Amino acid sequence: METPTTAQGTWLSAEEAGFLTAGPRRAAETVLARLIDTGLVRVSRDGLVSAVHQNGQGATTSVEARMLSHAQTPVRFDTIVQSIARSTEVADLYRHLFSRRLMQVPRRRGDGWWFSLAVAGMLTLAGFVSPAFFVGVPVALCFSFLQYGRSPVTKAGKEALKHVTAHDRVHAVALHGFTGKVGGQNVGELFDLPQSVVKMIPPKAHKAGKRSKADGGGCGAASSCSSCGTTSSGCGGCGGSSGSSCGGSSSCGGGGGGD
Repeated sequence: METPTTAQGTWLSAEEAGFLTAGPRRAAETVLARLIDTGLVRVSRDGLVSAVHQNGQGATTSVEARMLSHAQTPVRFDTIVQSIARSTEVADLYRHLFSRRLMQVPRRRGDGWWFSLAVAGMLTLAGFVSPAFFVGVPVALCFSFLQYGRSPVTKAGKEALKHVTAHDRVHAVALHGFTGKVGGQNVGELFDLPQSVVKMIPPKAHKAGKRSKADGGGCGAASSCSSCGTTSSGCGGCGGSSGSSCGGSSSCGGGGGGD
């Protein structure tokens, strides 16, 4: 599941690429894709996921082990994805990406960022008349910068993602999700999954590097992990190390847009 990315030696596993692309839910989808790909789980025609072995055999990461454990009894396709997206193991995956400086605490873009920028422009013009106005320019620019927001994925993370390709069906899920398309073909079809099963997962994906604004809405494209900052272990895929405001609630899981 390892994919070399940059010349500087940055490596991403498929589940890491999935998380950077669209948050914890996409990471969970990617893990499920790998388990299907290796024959460790089966998906029935009515969308029930079940582990082939009862001892967790074949797991290569802690997230995979958690998913195999969860699938010891049949569980719905969408339910297992959402559950794993909110798991402690996916939170650990986020912390790992954060420690590698591939992710950062996102900042919500304020509605008035452009106003501060406009004020900076007016102060600059006024400064040519009275130099005293120049003093306010850096202050206005600072406010504009703080209000502009930033993506949860760092520049290094986005650069690493540029080198990840859908060269196999697991990475196709990491980059596009089960509901996406590769070369005009539905990704779910690569796994012989009927559309009725694939559509259990709401199609809501936004590549981190292509988002029009950093709305502070989560990790990758997850919905609301920004409230966890870097110190909340309970946020499913967005935590840091301590704190309890997020718990295991849906506000920090992968069900709110981080597919």
